[in-house]
Amino acid sequence: MADIHDQEEFFHIRKMVIELDRLIENGDIQDRKNPIAQPDYWRKRIDALMATPALSESIAARAAALLVQLDRIADTLKKSG
Repeated sequence: MADIHDQEEFFHIRKMVIELDRLIENGDIQDRKNPIAQPDYWRKRIDALMATPALSESIAARAAALLVQLDRIADTLKKSG
């Protein structure tokens, strides 16, 4: 059961990170102060997921790739002010 929850959590986070990336790329972020528009919010969610004891190696590897994507998003946000 935990594996299904972990997968669902991962896919939700992944979907939201992709959407955040798209919004930033298109300049469509309306409220940058909204927590879900902050890479750190998603980083904390990924960190919590990766702390799950029975997390599969596949999900862990994919989550680590999302962390790299979040680094890029954070850099883009810093440059755009």
